[in-house]
Amino acid sequence: MKRGDIVLVEVPFTDLTDAKVRPALIVSSDSVNRGDDRILVPISSNVSNPSPWDVLAGPSDVEFAATGLRRPSAFRCAKALTLSAGLIKRRLGTAGAKYLSQVGARLRNALNLR
Repeated sequence: MKRGDIVLVEVPFTDLTDAKVRPALIVSSDSVNRGDDRILVPISSNVSNPSPWDVLAGPSDVEFAATGLRRPSAFRCAKALTLSAGLIKRRLGTAGAKYLSQVGARLRNALNLR
């Protein structure tokens, strides 16, 4: 799996009481991805109340079909996490250059990186 892949992964709740299989975007560099872990941005189909750190994706976007997502979705950049590559179930698709650029900008903003 490489940077830009959208995968199904077991994402733990922030309080670690449970986990659910959810789509996520691999944002770690390919050099990091040679190791055992991946840095991911979880993806939610709840787009009704997006935060300033979310990137919205929908069927009207040119790049949406390649994502493998079934519904309009939000890349939750403020909820980035690191997980073992062994928790990845399968690849769904890929995020295009537009989504990766927007996610990168939101991550830098959420982490106050310039």
